[in-house]
Amino acid sequence: MSESSRRSRARLTASADDRQTADEAAAPRRRRRTLQPRAIATIALAWMLLWDRLSWGNLVNGLLVGLFVTLAFPLPSIEFHGRLRPHRVVWLIVLFLVDLVAASWQVLRLALGRRRPRNAVIEVQLRSRSDFYLTLTAELVALVPGSVVVDARRSTSVLYLHLLDIEREGAIEHQRRHVLDVEERVVRAFGSDDEIARLEQAKGGPS
Repeated sequence: MSESSRRSRARLTASADDRQTADEAAAPRRRRRTLQPRAIATIALAWMLLWDRLSWGNLVNGLLVGLFVTLAFPLPSIEFHGRLRPHRVVWLIVLFLVDLVAASWQVLRLALGRRRPRNAVIEVQLRSRSDFYLTLTAELVALVPGSVVVDARRSTSVLYLHLLDIEREGAIEHQRRHVLDVEERVVRAFGSDDEIARLEQAKGGPS
């Protein structure tokens, strides 16, 4: 075998090894089936809210469903680097209740009125890249009548919402700002100082 042939074969072997190493690095880690108490408790709470009845039977069934889901479909753990701010959490809950009442009144007016509402699906780019804040923001927005989260993209932190009524001028932009406001409340309630600083930077400066 000539010298040039050996060099060419060595380059091909090295290239193949590099590709294999890159593929292994890019491949997702294998999800381990371990007990996830927080995920089980969250699923149990969602189960009880869906049944709209507090009982020991629903609690036990919710825990069993949560245990089955976490073991059968293990998900990667959500990283959380923030800290709890009780006064911000209280403010988050108060504003959520205000939004809930206001949106319920708007839906009631639409139901009793004769005007046919105009619907739309919008895209909202969140400023945080955390799965934790993405999930909380989506849940708080979805629980308010008149808006439904139809999709959430973890890779880009984008929410897609179905809106019930966009007849008013600027209704789409108003709803988009509302989602970003909810995200800001969540980050300020649970985020670290660094995460809050990045949020302020994304907004263009402190408010």
